[in-house]
Amino acid sequence: MIKRIKKALFVLRRPVRDDRREFNEQLLDRRREDVFVLLHQQMGGMN
Repeated sequence: MIKRIKKALFVLRRPVRDDRREFNEQLLDRRREDVFVLLHQQMGGMN
């Protein structure tokens, strides 16, 4: 589970390309929500 969180958080650390891609706000929001859910699942399992 921790590996999935790390992958979600650090997937944006890829090398920058010369061709600039358009900012995808929906993708950012979806990833943010996925990480939020994963963190809460992990914290819930610690109790």
